[in-house]
Amino acid sequence: MPPASDEVCRLLRRVFADTASNVVEFTRTARGVGHRCDEGLVALLPDMTFDQARDALKRAIVHFLDEGGKPNETHELGDPEMKLDPATFYEFRLTCEGRALYVKVKLDDTDPDEPTAQVVSVKRDDSKGGGQHG
Repeated sequence: MPPASDEVCRLLRRVFADTASNVVEFTRTARGVGHRCDEGLVALLPDMTFDQARDALKRAIVHFLDEGGKPNETHELGDPEMKLDPATFYEFRLTCEGRALYVKVKLDDTDPDEPTAQVVSVKRDDSKGGGQHG
């Protein structure tokens, strides 16, 4: 998995630094609504409200990028049977509020003047070297 380009990192930083609540969208899985105890902001940062955890994660991503960290870029082919289109994702391994996290993000830069992002998932990062930046 190659690291994201400098231009993508600039766009991601711009999106996550934006204080508007609608620039970064969180899926139900990323929020932690529902099922797993090792996935989602609500489960992984239980001492915070969702809004506090969201803002902490946005700050951690900005810090990660400011420190020279680059997310890995992955391309998924999609699955016609499941009605999934091909997509590019950016995978962060960082620390947020003392927790090593794996964060999967989809960037929408179709309008370069107003890029947005969707946090697809947030999981505990148990990998070796996880959470080095942030």
